[in-house]
Amino acid sequence: MLRDQHAAAWAFHQNTIRWPFNTLEPDEEPWAEPLFKEYPGAPLVALPPAQVLTQPIGDTMRQRISCRSFSEAFLTLDALGTMLSLAYGVEGEVSFGSRQHLERPVPSGGGLYPLELYVIARRVTGLSSGVYHYAPMHHGLEHLKITEFSPAFISQLFMNQPYLADAAAIILFTAVVERSMHKYGDRGYRYILLECGHAAQNICLAAAGMEMGALPIGGFFDGYLAELSGVDLEEEEIVYGIGVGPANTVASDRVDRRNLGALLGG
Repeated sequence: MLRDQHAAAWAFHQNTIRWPFNTLEPDEEPWAEPLFKEYPGAPLVALPPAQVLTQPIGDTMRQRISCRSFSEAFLTLDALGTMLSLAYGVEGEVSFGSRQHLERPVPSGGGLYPLELYVIARRVTGLSSGVYHYAPMHHGLEHLKITEFSPAFISQLFMNQPYLADAAAIILFTAVVERSMHKYGDRGYRYILLECGHAAQNICLAAAGMEMGALPIGGFFDGYLAELSGVDLEEEEIVYGIGVGPANTVASDRVDRRNLGALLGG
């Protein structure tokens, strides 16, 4: 069924399966390129330290819901910085033998951390409207481009879906794929996708913990987003997008699971 109806997905999965007879010896040579993208000529906006979120994690998980109605209120720089730090910030260093690895909020195959985060800022306190790159070592935003974004333009970027049109900001996840694949080969692409899911969920949980809205969307026009952010799709792939900001009502469409049985006649 999968092979016949979804040939590309089948080919990807089958060609990244590992068996004892096709296991590759991982490349143990250290990655020769920088571990982070940096834009030395871009103005750097320092972000406030991440908030300490005190809500119990169980409550936060229950409150996480995709927001499809953002208000026109501004997102604070404090809240944006907290989301970025909890998604992909640098917490410290740890030694494994002779190697130093950065400690970050999500697991990463081989500690290689191939992701980069960009922000399309529309209504963020203290930020001009435009495109920014998150610099985790400095916990700051590198200002790449000044641009005004209309709701219609934002919708067009995301396949004309209306839900992100009023988001205060959109966080883009990209992957510098060779950081992982130089060591793990084609299997490394699986690891990249898994890692992106971990980081994206952290943003969603952080947003819920601050009573903000968040909406992950995988449908977008890669080329348009690449042109907007300056990403070279030959080296760096756009993987995911999450709209964030104050919501009109975070849980307006939620049905309390405790009452679901009654609503269904159970």
